[in-house]
Amino acid sequence: MAEPLVTVICPTYNRSAMLQCALRSVLNQDFPDFELRVMGDGCTDDSERMVAALADPRIVWFNFPRNTGSQSEPNNEGLRRARGRYVAFIGHDDLWFPWHLSRLVKHIQSTDADLVHDLVASVGTEGIEGVYGPPHERSGYTRVYFPTSSWLHRRELPHEVGFWRKPDELSWAIDYDFSRRVAEAGKKISFLQSLGVLKFHSQVWKCYALKGEPPEKWWLDEILQKPDQLKDRVLIELATLCAPHFQAQDKKPLGLAWDEATFGATMAVRATIRDVLALYGLNRWPVGDLLRARMKRLRLRQRSIRGLPPA
Repeated sequence: MAEPLVTVICPTYNRSAMLQCALRSVLNQDFPDFELRVMGDGCTDDSERMVAALADPRIVWFNFPRNTGSQSEPNNEGLRRARGRYVAFIGHDDLWFPWHLSRLVKHIQSTDADLVHDLVASVGTEGIEGVYGPPHERSGYTRVYFPTSSWLHRRELPHEVGFWRKPDELSWAIDYDFSRRVAEAGKKISFLQSLGVLKFHSQVWKCYALKGEPPEKWWLDEILQKPDQLKDRVLIELATLCAPHFQAQDKKPLGLAWDEATFGATMAVRATIRDVLALYGLNRWPVGDLLRARMKRLRLRQRSIRGLPPA
């Protein structure tokens, strides 16, 4: 069998209804030259039967004998099995627009970048609630999170910067850790000005604990039937959300001006603390131990919210 140009990795655990939506958005791509590796993290539901029912030879199912506790191992196993020249990821609760892969492939080839990504719209219970894109030019990619579902990178990249690390080793999220190491290694990261992904944060939706039809279903139907119209709607909602941040000359009431000043001061204090800790060394004692303990508490709390088994 000829090697595909792209390997798509989708880690999943016991949420077949959401997974089906994500996989259908991948199979709907206008770029057909990919393999789709669905990496079950000890799934015990009907995910395997659902994947088989899609009856697409590009899909390869793998399931760990037991849950590993994070996306690190499913992603790493997917990377070890990947045959494509490039690797993309999709969360089992996220959706792609049809042009996501084709535009990223063209972009990574034209820029000779190591990792590329496109624009991600975050979907909340009331509609579009936020956006992920490139960092501020004064910050750089070592200090910004951009969702894994928007990535496309060279297959060799993990061999050069290291594979996904275990969460207990880290003071921050595992996906941020990987992109941060890519940036720190001096690899080229390039942003494509194209909306390609809809992200459904499980902490917002509590999707992992939901029964019945997932919220992604309506959005998937729109993507399949009228993707351009949906894209325009999402971009208009994002522009509407962002508009107040650019209206600096507005005659603001005192209460709003005070709230904004208080928020700005809080962010400045937090940035100062982060910079001081970074100068000291995030892995030095006692900072490293404290940050890892804090991150472990957050992970355990999120697993409970998501309905996942204890780590």
